[in-house]
Amino acid sequence: MKTIIRMVAVVSAVVLLSQQSTSAQFENSELLSDNSLQWVAASASLSDKSVEAWGNACQPSCSKSCCKPPHLALFGEFLYLRARDAEVAYGVPIDGPIVGPPTNFPIQIGRVGVVDHDHDAGFRVGARYFLDACSSVSGTFTRFRSDVNDSIETEAPFVIRSLVSHPGTQTAFQDFLSASANSTLDMDLVDLDYRHTWYASRRLNLTYLSGMRYVSLDQAFRSEYVTLGTENVQTNVDFEGLGVRFGLEGEYFLRDRLMLYTKGTGNLIAGKVRADYFQGQTYDPSVVDTNWKAGRIAPIFELESGAGWVSHSGRCRITAGYMYSSWNNLVRTDNWIKSVQTNNFADPGGDSLTFDGLVTRVELRF
Repeated sequence: MKTIIRMVAVVSAVVLLSQQSTSAQFENSELLSDNSLQWVAASASLSDKSVEAWGNACQPSCSKSCCKPPHLALFGEFLYLRARDAEVAYGVPIDGPIVGPPTNFPIQIGRVGVVDHDHDAGFRVGARYFLDACSSVSGTFTRFRSDVNDSIETEAPFVIRSLVSHPGTQTAFQDFLSASANSTLDMDLVDLDYRHTWYASRRLNLTYLSGMRYVSLDQAFRSEYVTLGTENVQTNVDFEGLGVRFGLEGEYFLRDRLMLYTKGTGNLIAGKVRADYFQGQTYDPSVVDTNWKAGRIAPIFELESGAGWVSHSGRCRITAGYMYSSWNNLVRTDNWIKSVQTNNFADPGGDSLTFDGLVTRVELRF
């Protein structure tokens, strides 16, 4: 939290200094730069005739406010994403033997119990302050949560074998008739960015960005197995970090105020992974209880493409697209469980999580 406050303070100082510089520039100049004209032509996404009209209006006889870019933009996004590569197989019905030591190669006779995330809703909100016609700073908060449940049952003489329990604790009393599991994934992002338009024409805008990102990603898994007694397995894998980000954004304006866009960003996040594993039974409340933590450098790559509409004045934008996000060098829940089961904690991780789905955005500029 202190890190986020420092980030906000630094960006606020930059904004205040830039605002003073920008105000002085407008006071001492009778006309806006050519970049202002480019901003109007591109951001308004007008037809050819409309662009020409705007261009003719922004001649020496035009007042300062004619082509002046906005000072502030507020935006909100609806996310409908699916977390992939995050599934956990927790149990499977088998056909014995259930007397004597458990076999390493049971015969499966039913559906494998898996908690696999589907599409869930999230949101992104933020604000953007325009330093001048070509530059801006922005702050964005993203929240996404995915929750999934699953259960399996069988009848004697078949049983359900746990796939997440510690193998050293497995006995005939740990074969069950029903099992259920829950998996939850929580993601919070805070982005502070600086953007600069390095190419602008009547049809095309190209902008680069650089900034900082704070990441919090929590994976929680819970499972329960029931027969004469119960057994529970619980894990948590949390990643928290802070790093730098760079990106490129492009907009191509069509006729009738329509546009195409694409965004690509790369993030390099330095953080720490914390993981814990707990297993308990009716007859022994704490069978296995362990935890682990280590530092990680996690690259995150994001790509979004879509189409949109821009109002005649350029003050309102609505876009819809599809987003891909790849998180690398993390520790997934399934591999953390395998590390506990095999007693191998030398180098757990190196895993990837991916997110993809629809993104819609509404932006208002003032």
